[in-house]
Formats: sequence, structure tokens, C-alpha cells
Amino acid sequence: MSVTPAVHAALIHAMDRLLAGEPQHSDGSLTVASLAREAGISRATAYRATEALEAFRQRVDERTSGPDVPATLRERIRELQGELREARRARHEEITDLRRSVDTLAQHVQVLTLDNERLRAEFAQQGTVTAFPGPIIQNPRRVEPA
Repeated sequence: MSVTPAVHAALIHAMDRLLAGEPQHSDGSLTVASLAREAGISRATAYRATEALEAFRQRVDERTSGPDVPATLRERIRELQGELREARRARHEEITDLRRSVDTLAQHVQVLTLDNERLRAEFAQQGTVTAFPGPIIQNPRRVEPA
């Protein structure tokens, strides 16, 4: 053990509270991050407490694979974990696509702005455009959905 006895004791007490379903300082999930939060220490310190972590993992495994948890429930947990992974993957792809769209639209705005500036300069040289003191804001036309 490379942590102090006080840290080890804090982890054991935190583990007992988490496994009893009575968290005081965390969301109650059975993770090392939650255990560290419950014990009031950093995750890095928790990871150095190898004995306490081994005990925690063993007790979590016993709790989730014991005879009180039916096989169908364990299967359902695996299914839900797979669905969660798939949803996260899909969300990541959607965010990536949206970021690409934003970049493309920003480039279009830049091109249109430059084109607008060029046209204003041409018309100003020809004397056919009267410059207004600020941008003209028109009411946008309402486009009905198809």
C-alpha cells in the first residue's frame, strides 16, 4: 500500500457506504472516480491504494455476479451497455457532421462577405450606389416548408 492508513481507512468507509447504497459525497455509482469522491481524495491517490481498490473491485464483482442477480438481468445490463455505447458513437458522429457543416457555412459566409465588399467597391467607383450609414436590415422572407 502506497497510501497513508488514514487514506486507506477513508476508502474502506467510502466503499462500505457505496456498496450499501448510502453515498454522502458522490452519485453512488460503483466506479473508482465515485469511490475517490466519496472518500474525499483524488482519483490519482485512489489508484495508488491498490489493496483498497482490489477489495472494492472484488466486492463490486461479487455484488453484480452473485446468485441474487439473475442471469437475465446480467444479460439486460450487457444489452443496455451496448446500446449506450452505440448511442454515444452515433452522437459523436452527429456532432462531427454538425461541426463540418458549421465550418462549411462559415466559409460560405466569408466568400459572400468578400464578394459583397468587392461589389460595393465596384459600384462605389461607378457612382451608381449610394452608401448608407449602416447595414440595411430587411425583414426575412418567410419560407413555407414543402
